[in-house]
Amino acid sequence: MNENQNNVPYYEDEIDLRELIMTLWKRKKMIISLTLVVAILAGMFSMFVLSPVYETKLNIVISMPEKYDTRYGEYTLPITTNQEYINLIKSNNVIINTIDNMGYSSDEVSIDGLKKRITVSQNDAKTGSANSFEVTVSADNPEESLKLAQTLYSNYLDFMDVMTKERAVDYYYNSFNVEMKSLENSLERSKTLLKSNEELLAQTPRLISEGQANLEIQTQLNSNSNYVVPVDTVNPNYIKIENDIIANKQSINSIEASMNQYSRYMEELDVERAAIKKYYRTGEAETLESSVVGLVETYVYLPSPPVAPTQKTSPRNSLNVAIGVVLGGMLGVMAALFQEYWFKEDKK
Repeated sequence: MNENQNNVPYYEDEIDLRELIMTLWKRKKMIISLTLVVAILAGMFSMFVLSPVYETKLNIVISMPEKYDTRYGEYTLPITTNQEYINLIKSNNVIINTIDNMGYSSDEVSIDGLKKRITVSQNDAKTGSANSFEVTVSADNPEESLKLAQTLYSNYLDFMDVMTKERAVDYYYNSFNVEMKSLENSLERSKTLLKSNEELLAQTPRLISEGQANLEIQTQLNSNSNYVVPVDTVNPNYIKIENDIIANKQSINSIEASMNQYSRYMEELDVERAAIKKYYRTGEAETLESSVVGLVETYVYLPSPPVAPTQKTSPRNSLNVAIGVVLGGMLGVMAALFQEYWFKEDKK
């Protein structure tokens, strides 16, 4: 330790700011060289090593209703929010079918890998609508990015249509199945009652005979003449049983008509169920004449078609070069200081 003329302690190993600046200036060529080298390496890595990323945006509008009318009656959708509907775009069925349609191999693109290339955000801040969503799809080139977005959206619509159809088909099929069993029980009871009434009718006389009842018709022919005319009358019990039989037959006809209608409905729904199973097996969605619902294309749509991106999103070469300049400058400064004070200590 030494003391200067103002009796202020001075340590020889202290770094003076002026000395530090002079040290950096003395080795400015080394600092500049390292800065340029690192910046060039960062630029080359960004341009030739990192894969470019191009993004295509899908502006999807969803306004699915809570209920809708089908040929089988009113059906309530199980999903209640548009956010839940848009999240289905990243469901496994949609992703798997998209991978197959794009011709990707399982080694090239995985389900999780493709999901990471899809981002979903809500456009309410931009458009003021809670029904508008922005889906961004990324790929290595503009053409692939556009094709991937179009394929994803097409598979999303197919899945939405099949999913809503599947829920409705299962609901109505189970409902009709329960109704059929109830009608079968009612039909059996009605037929049993009809048979009992027919047997009872066969044992009941239609007319009440002359000895049991007379209908007196008095006609005033003269002041002292009365005539009594005996006739047979219809048995009221017979009429009651006969009316019951007619009501039984009408009830049976109505039940059988309902059962035939439900049977036709269930046959149609069986066709739908087979098409749904085929979709989950092959990824191919069919449009049938007996379709329960076709509301997806009406309530889910693109206000404008997607377009291929004109420039890549990443990597940003200028930003990476700037980062290389900063890192290179820091490395150069550290190297200059290390060299200066390391050799200084060696001399001491």
